Amino acid sequence: MVTAGVLPLIAILLAYSGALADRVTVSWSYDYTRRPVCNSSRTNNCIDHFEILDYTDSQHPKLLRSVPNPPNAAGKVDNISDEFPYGPPFGLRTIVVVAVARDENGTISASTTSNPFAARKDVEIKPKVGRA
Repeated sequence: MVTAGVLPLIAILLAYSGALADRVTVSWSYDYTRRPVCNSSRTNNCIDHFEILDYTDSQHPKLLRSVPNPPNAAGKVDNISDEFPYGPPFGLRTIVVVAVARDENGTISASTTSNPFAARKDVEIKPKVGRA
C-alpha cells in the first residue's frame, strides 16, 4: 500500500527536479550593425541581451534563459548559442530567440524586443527515461 503511494510521488519529484530534462542547444546569428551592443559607455539604443522563450503558447510565452551579448560583439556575429536542460513540459515545443534592446531613454520594454517569429524552431522535448 505504501509503495503504491510512493511511486507517483517519486515520478512527480523526478519530473520537476530536472532529472528527466532534455538538453536543448539554441544557436543563432545577429547583426549589430544597425543597433550596437550595450556597454558601460552606451546605455541607450543598443542591444542589452537575448532571451530564449518557449513560445508554444504565444499568449503566455515562458522565459527559459537570458543570454548576454557575446564579448566585443560588432557587425554580424554568427554562432551565438546556449545549451540548457528543459522539460517538463515534454512534446513538441516552439522555441524562439529575441533580441532585447534599450530604447532612446535606456529603458527595456515589450516594444524593444525583436520579432519572435524571426528566430523560431519547433523541437521535440523528450524525457531522458526510456531513451537509448
